[in-house]
Amino acid sequence: MIAIIAAGLLALPALLVQVATALIVAFLSVPALCILLFRKPRHLRPNLGDPDGDAHVIITGGSSGIGLSIARECVRRGVRRVTILARTVSKLETAKKELEELNAQSKKTKQIKAVSVDVTDYKALEKTALELLGKTPSHSTYLFCCAGETEPAYFDDIPPDVFARITQTNQLGSIYTTKAFLPHMKAGTICFCSSICGQIGIFGYSAYSPTKFALRGFAECLHVELCNSPVNVQIAYPPDTDTPGFEKENVAKPKETQLISEQGGLSKPDDIARVMVTEAFRPNPRFNVYFTFDAWMLSSLTAGFSPIATMQDGVSQVAGMALFRFVSLFYLHDWWRIVRKFQEERDAEMSKTK
Repeated sequence: MIAIIAAGLLALPALLVQVATALIVAFLSVPALCILLFRKPRHLRPNLGDPDGDAHVIITGGSSGIGLSIARECVRRGVRRVTILARTVSKLETAKKELEELNAQSKKTKQIKAVSVDVTDYKALEKTALELLGKTPSHSTYLFCCAGETEPAYFDDIPPDVFARITQTNQLGSIYTTKAFLPHMKAGTICFCSSICGQIGIFGYSAYSPTKFALRGFAECLHVELCNSPVNVQIAYPPDTDTPGFEKENVAKPKETQLISEQGGLSKPDDIARVMVTEAFRPNPRFNVYFTFDAWMLSSLTAGFSPIATMQDGVSQVAGMALFRFVSLFYLHDWWRIVRKFQEERDAEMSKTK
């Protein structure tokens, strides 16, 4: 700890220079950012997703967790059509009943559907998309790709078939869903549900994290292809969220992973859903959707070549990157300390058994 504090003090002058430089660059970048923002195609600016209009929200992984919370939030807001997609029929029926009860008083949502489909089955998704949207839909569509799974463990303990299964669901499942539904979307938003693990590699998530990183790359490619289209693309990075899936993964989660993950706290799925729905229905949706101050800092630090929607995003990324990188070094040091501690304990246990 003394060493890291000393290193921090020695690095302070250089940090101050970097921060000052970043502020100057940010100031000089304002004209360029203005040009970038206002040269966007004009038809992207109007609010294409009036929740009181004829919008249709479709959610994969909609029978539980964040997906179900998004469906609940949409029903509360009176979105005209809400459809949840998932594999298990019994869970879908339970979720649909809950949504119908929630809608019983206001009755603003005119159609609630639950469809059993596997996101790894492209042909089934293609058929579902045609049935739900038709060849020429007259309304805006909001597609939330939330289906996913994880199995945290030490890399050496993860069988190859687990890597394949998680990749198939998390990465290809979202790609297949988009491939099936996009041709039928007149306007709206496609939102991919990534994770904090899609921005930084975290101990124990070697099967999960790469699939969430891949979603970022896919979302950036798709955003560029659709930049002249009334369909917006965004990606959300939820932190640990109190869902049935999170409870399941905690059963076998390595201790190192638990301690590192606990630093980010535990969010409520309804809070995550509220932000995701709000961002998706914005007139000019953000590409990166974050939920906490730490997540905003991380999104700014890992912005790379990702698109910006507001002046604030561009300026904060340019001005804050040096400072945020400096802060990240302290997080990394703490994570390495945790990993080394448990590695030493495991080595000690192994030496006793010999």
